[in-house]
Amino acid sequence: MLKVGLIGFGSIAKGAHMGAYRRIKSENGPVVVEAICDINPARLEGLEGYRLYTSVEEMLEKEQGKLDYVDICVPTYLHAELSIKAMEAGFNVLCEKPMARNVEQCQQMIDASKRTGKLLMTAFCNRFFGAAQYIRDLIKSGELGAVRNAEFSRIQDSAPTANPWFLDGELSGGAALDLHIHDVDMINWMFGIPKSVNTVGKSSLTKGGYDSLSTNFLYDDNVFVHAYCDWTTLKCKYNVRTIAVYFEKGYVFVDRSAGREAFVKVTNDGEVTDMTDKLKFEAYYGEVMYYTDCLINGKPVSECLPENTIHSVRMVQAEIESADKGGQVVNL
Repeated sequence: MLKVGLIGFGSIAKGAHMGAYRRIKSENGPVVVEAICDINPARLEGLEGYRLYTSVEEMLEKEQGKLDYVDICVPTYLHAELSIKAMEAGFNVLCEKPMARNVEQCQQMIDASKRTGKLLMTAFCNRFFGAAQYIRDLIKSGELGAVRNAEFSRIQDSAPTANPWFLDGELSGGAALDLHIHDVDMINWMFGIPKSVNTVGKSSLTKGGYDSLSTNFLYDDNVFVHAYCDWTTLKCKYNVRTIAVYFEKGYVFVDRSAGREAFVKVTNDGEVTDMTDKLKFEAYYGEVMYYTDCLINGKPVSECLPENTIHSVRMVQAEIESADKGGQVVNL
């Protein structure tokens, strides 16, 4: 049985990550939460049965030899610093997305993992979403022929204002690195690194970052992927999450917007395959199960390799550069 400590107990840890660990515990699975750390003592109130800390340094010191890994769910600008501290203190690390604030910090995390021999994985949850995995496998299989183009859209009800750091672009990277990064990582994972990007962006809430972005990712043979993101829309009833991939012989369409869920594969002869059963979102559970399996069996995290997830941050940085230059094409 593996033992994990959570570092950071805000909304993503309290909801998504703890939800996954509670399910795993109920199934007598391979991991159990033993320690939780948050600098805000109020977030730890009412927690029973865990060793609790308000200092990361104290936790890393006192939990040596007791925990197999730490699950880091802190603000983006702290990902690299705390991941490196944890690995150097002897802990394996599962770190929430994005990998870090910039490519340089990502590389520092990779270097620390190699130096210490500790297993590092970025928790890009959509790589463990059944519908996304199906699409990736479909692309690789060639069943519907070559990809012609694709479209991703992600819109949510206003920027997260509960924590001021979200709206400080220097700390969060704005919508580009916090929200849009989900789709960018899927694009990286499904299609690889593009030749170039061109982006237009708009800022209305975030200081030093973009709240809305529209990007074209260009690949060989004029294959292109378009992605749109916005986190300013007020009273956005559906919190839009859509993916469409168009092939030579058909297309797939996913809509995870609340109240209008759909997932279909349509061939050029009109055959429609309904795959809404793959829309159940168990990605956080999946990523934890995958990471713990890698730890238990001594396997690399090939499905979420840091040497690959760094490229998702690199792609976002290129988008921001393009937007800063009024949509100028930026080569990768």
